[in-house]
Amino acid sequence: MSYQPGSKMKRRSAIVVFILLVMPIFIVMAMFGTSVTESARYQSMANDSQFGSTIVNARRGTIYDSSGKILAQSATVFNVTIDPKLLYDIIEDEDNGQAEFERQLDVISTVLSEELPNINYEDIPPIFEKYSAGHWANIAKQVEKPVIDVIMSRLEEAEVHTNIVYTEIDTKRYYPQNELAAAVIGFTNYEGDGAYGIEKYYNDYLKGVNGKIISAEDGLGNKMSYKNDKIYEAKDGNDIYLTIDMNLQYYAEKYLEEQVLTNKAQNRGCVIMMNCNTGEVLAMASTPGFDLNDRGSIYNPVDKAALDAITDPEEYSEQYAILREKQWKNKAITEIYYPGSVFKVVTGSAALEERVIDLHSTFNCTGSITVVAGVPPMHCWSSRVHGTQDFTTAMTNSCNPVFIQIGLRMGAEKFNEYFTAYGFTEKTGIDLPGEVQGLTLNTTNYGPVELASSAFGQTNKITPLQMITAYAAVVNGGYLVTPHVASKIIDSSGNIVKTFDTRIKRQVISEETSATMRQVLEDVVNAKNGSNAYIKGYAIGGKSGTSEKIDENRAQGREDLYVSSYCGFAPADDPEIICLVMVDEPMATDVNGGQIYYGSLIAAPAVASIFKDALPYLGYYPEYTAEELETMDITVPSVEGQIAATASETIKELGLKTEILGEGSTVITQVPPAGSMVPRGGKVIIYTEENIKEQFTTVPDIIGKTPSQANEILTNADLNLKLGDGASANNGSTAFRQNYSPGDIVPAGTIIEVYFIVKDEG
Repeated sequence: MSYQPGSKMKRRSAIVVFILLVMPIFIVMAMFGTSVTESARYQSMANDSQFGSTIVNARRGTIYDSSGKILAQSATVFNVTIDPKLLYDIIEDEDNGQAEFERQLDVISTVLSEELPNINYEDIPPIFEKYSAGHWANIAKQVEKPVIDVIMSRLEEAEVHTNIVYTEIDTKRYYPQNELAAAVIGFTNYEGDGAYGIEKYYNDYLKGVNGKIISAEDGLGNKMSYKNDKIYEAKDGNDIYLTIDMNLQYYAEKYLEEQVLTNKAQNRGCVIMMNCNTGEVLAMASTPGFDLNDRGSIYNPVDKAALDAITDPEEYSEQYAILREKQWKNKAITEIYYPGSVFKVVTGSAALEERVIDLHSTFNCTGSITVVAGVPPMHCWSSRVHGTQDFTTAMTNSCNPVFIQIGLRMGAEKFNEYFTAYGFTEKTGIDLPGEVQGLTLNTTNYGPVELASSAFGQTNKITPLQMITAYAAVVNGGYLVTPHVASKIIDSSGNIVKTFDTRIKRQVISEETSATMRQVLEDVVNAKNGSNAYIKGYAIGGKSGTSEKIDENRAQGREDLYVSSYCGFAPADDPEIICLVMVDEPMATDVNGGQIYYGSLIAAPAVASIFKDALPYLGYYPEYTAEELETMDITVPSVEGQIAATASETIKELGLKTEILGEGSTVITQVPPAGSMVPRGGKVIIYTEENIKEQFTTVPDIIGKTPSQANEILTNADLNLKLGDGASANNGSTAFRQNYSPGDIVPAGTIIEVYFIVKDEG
């Protein structure tokens, strides 16, 4: 019998030896991989089990206006969280555990439901039960400190176990000015990042960098001594100062809203006020807007009424999302329109620069013009034939046939050269998100008809911001500047991170041509003793525009959709401020039922009102001409307490009339009161007895009357006329609005304020 190993035994032995030899190699390789190759991953896994981290939120930067008023800021708030396990532990840890558990659960449910909005008592117990195994649950987010203080105080008084309800620090964005400049400022989303406006455009500067506290934990998850903590400090966001001035913003929004509501605009309106030399945007708004602190509500009454009429939930949700997005948009930069006659300043300046025309060039208007045989003639906006006109008169009359002739004289190539130079084929580059590019005709597609309609602003669709930026270049010496809303960025230590200076893209026209255009546009305002943008004591230049919404009218089978606009600047001889108002789809009617839609009737008064408040605020004070001084209203003096006869003489010496009522010798009271402004020839009623019956009179209807007619009618009714600005000095103007309705009964001597307008497109 042989004891030599067989072949099978040899194979088994070889396998065992191979395994014994190879296994250490695998072990070494695995150890090498664990300790070297994947050491970072395993170390991270170990750290995750041994260390806990707490995020330290960075403070988001504050947004200020140009004078340091806060527009947006972050404040500390708290998230309310519960730890259900601590409550359930009471059942096991205390003798009367079940009863105490139920008592504390009742207290917690009562306090949270009473102090927190949208929290119901019956919702709290199921949350505790669901997370009873030890998971925390969030109850409410971004609760302000006064509410937190009340909650914690009530829980403490009721002897609720510590830390069953606890708080975590968070931040919340506040907008102290509510709806003012909402479309410019924008807002943050629920993650705290900018979603619209400045908040979005400068998000990287504003948001900062969150910090972190890494704390060691024992095997049970309890935090160990703070000595083991590793702290990564949060880096607060930068603060941004805007060029927006809140006072100017208020004026702009106030008078834009007045016109949007009065004229029943169906598609909102917008306003831009800018320093025409630097491009600094001083005010910008879309109306109706929204409240930044309640941005989910629909603020446009027309849109809200339409939304509320929808009964289908799915359709309601879809339409709500559309309307909410619409009101968040900045109309001045996100929507395009046909500029209409405001664009004539571009056509005119280009023609003057190219010497195609001069101020003495004459043109003829027969009411229409045939550009190409076989194509229907293009008509003037007015049914009145303007006849022979020079350039300034044509601009004042806003005569379409004249500007068609000017455009044709220039030719398509030159017209497009200036169209491009004025920035209409590119975005302005403003530091706001969402700016869109205009819809413009390609140069190769310009035939005579397209050139003709382009010359008076009815072919190319642009943004309001593109229009005012080009207009600024027309009057500021010819320089196309980049508009901007940020002034400077400052870090949390007060160091300047970035400043924003004037950026000139190019010079489009010469200083000489620009000066000529300034004079022409001032003449437009002053023509006929005052247009609707005229302000006594100030040199204003400007031009209105009324454009037909051709696309929408055709699509909807309508003829009543228009855009009304006006762009004015001041002081006319050395402009600093330029303002554009646009009202989209006005639907108001006059006393005869005719639709009111001309820019001179709707947008021009808004610009005049804005300037009347803004110019003194900016340090520009009225300087009256001798002619204006002669027509100035008179300040009613205080005569109460004076001898009646003496008081009467004092008033008469000022150019006013008086009427004494009563048998007393001393003035007891007067109407209008001291300090009131009334026109020369107005009447002051003097009362000399305490109990004398006050005289009353009926307010007449003076709509449609000229200033002289209105003054006579009101004087005969023992009332005083107060002339608004605009065309009140122009006896060809007519009364458009009065502050008391016809038929109202008012005290004799009451001042009736009347606004007069000129019904043309100058």
